Amino acid sequence: MNFPNLTLIALVTSCLVQVGAQLFALSVVASTVSAAPPRSFAMLQGEYGYNSTAFWNTVPMITFVFFIIALVTNWKNQRRKLIFFALTLFIIGGLVAGFFLEPVFADMIKRGYSDQVDPILQNQAKRWYIFDWMVWSLGLVAALTLLVALVQPAMVPIRNVNYDIKGPHTV
Repeated sequence: MNFPNLTLIALVTSCLVQVGAQLFALSVVASTVSAAPPRSFAMLQGEYGYNSTAFWNTVPMITFVFFIIALVTNWKNQRRKLIFFALTLFIIGGLVAGFFLEPVFADMIKRGYSDQVDPILQNQAKRWYIFDWMVWSLGLVAALTLLVALVQPAMVPIRNVNYDIKGPHTV
């Protein structure tokens, strides 16, 4: 196994861990939080409220570093385009999460817990939840693209255009 393969395997692993964690966050945490806000914010409150900040502040950075390493080590082969495409999706997803999803979420939860359901906040939470699924789908497509890159052999394409190939009947 060569180094470009190892770097791509590390990247695929990190990306799939992140996609899996995001699927958990969406299907369990985000679905609960967006169900009946601000009442559903109870899971975020108190001394033992759910908080995955440490994971989300660490793993995407590790995945990004693996993207750069895999891109550099696979630069001279045909995998480069797929890795670059997956990196583009990863960055777009990160930007949408950082500049839209996280601020909207922070704005929603700063209102705090209440034992009532606010219909306006519930509609806002549902829109946030839909956008969160869209960002997850970008991560999933990025991970699948990386898997496609991984099954491709890491061969450097031949680019010698200084000779002509002649058929058997040419002199």
